[in-house]
Amino acid sequence: MAVAYDTTHPPQRQAGLMGANMIVPLHAVIEREIGAAARDEVFHDSGIIEIPAEADLVPEGKVAHLHQLVWQTWPDQAPRMMDMAGRVAAEVFVAHYIPPKARLMLQNMPWSISAWLVGKSARHNAWTFAGSGMFAIQTTSRLALFHNPLALNIQTDRPCCHYYAAMFEHMYQRLSHRDFTCTERCCIATGGDHCAFDISI
Repeated sequence: MAVAYDTTHPPQRQAGLMGANMIVPLHAVIEREIGAAARDEVFHDSGIIEIPAEADLVPEGKVAHLHQLVWQTWPDQAPRMMDMAGRVAAEVFVAHYIPPKARLMLQNMPWSISAWLVGKSARHNAWTFAGSGMFAIQTTSRLALFHNPLALNIQTDRPCCHYYAAMFEHMYQRLSHRDFTCTERCCIATGGDHCAFDISI
């Protein structure tokens, strides 16, 4: 995938905040796949000196810069690492924002109903992963993220939001049906006006 970055102007949009869940999984995945020293250098360059606690909020500019640096530094490994980290993020999201009784209820509903409720739950907690972007449920099978902070300042020839796609996919698999898949259909990084994710089974 051809990727171009605005490296002279790293993401400076600090108005929004994102949950630590958008960076903590990457910390562990990069160490396992690349190594601790290289990981620490990239985190430091993004302005993240100390790893936040799970309940902390992080300026979205730092989160976006970290994701951008991961793609820039390890273009071949980035898709796999983003996918792995996004799935961990989904597990954390489910554990922290979906009570055990609600999980059990969702898992035992018809998937068409539970999928709709999973989407509503994601929208209710979108502040944890969307920052200043706007998360929307366009249809029962399409999620959208407008002004996605993680796709700004990146130009690619194909959608690049692997982290979000993996997070949404695993969230639906855990709570609704194991056969759900999530595919990013359009992306700000490819010139789209928003990022759209199709949920299908």
